[in-house]
Amino acid sequence: MIHENSIQKNILRAETRLKELRDTGSIKNLTDIEKIEIKMFYEKQCLKRFQTAKLLYAISKDTDMKRLNNIPIDYTDYAEIVATSYYSMYYIIHAYIAGMYNIKIADDTRGIHAITHQLVLYYLVKTGKLANYLYKEYIATLTEATRIQKIDIEEFQKKAYIYAEIYDDIREARETFTYRTTSEAEEENASKIIKTAETFINTIRQLMRKQ
Repeated sequence: MIHENSIQKNILRAETRLKELRDTGSIKNLTDIEKIEIKMFYEKQCLKRFQTAKLLYAISKDTDMKRLNNIPIDYTDYAEIVATSYYSMYYIIHAYIAGMYNIKIADDTRGIHAITHQLVLYYLVKTGKLANYLYKEYIATLTEATRIQKIDIEEFQKKAYIYAEIYDDIREARETFTYRTTSEAEEENASKIIKTAETFINTIRQLMRKQ
């Protein structure tokens, strides 16, 4: 369950962190030309990652496709589907930020995934442009991808928030991919996350078109 007070506290933390990044020059202002180029680049990367996630899911499910491509029949890679879906969401956030606010996080900035979460909080949640349920699904996907790929896990835990104190179901999301998880559960989780990513991406792209 989403706790509004917790979200508001985290928005304030995000605002403080983003101010620090501006003060240190880690948030770069873009020219109009740079804005268009970077927005297009990130949006293209988003769509490529999402197509990869869907392709991996299709191959994991389709025995005939595996035979035709000389892939072992028992092949699945649901963990990679989760990670790739997350990256598609990650890229569309940065496309939106570049296009709407003419800014970009410097390439050498540490803790980029935690910062991306803070961008979402400040520029999408605070402004009311992203529904709470979509934000919750984004966090669940980020949590799963973080657990699987060790994406800045220490940085994220230090600078974002402790998941269990905010969302009761985050603990469940963290347990999804374990050695004891059944293939059916992995498939179900991957399928859900692909749908989450698709809805999230479509929502952000609609906002981008309204610029």
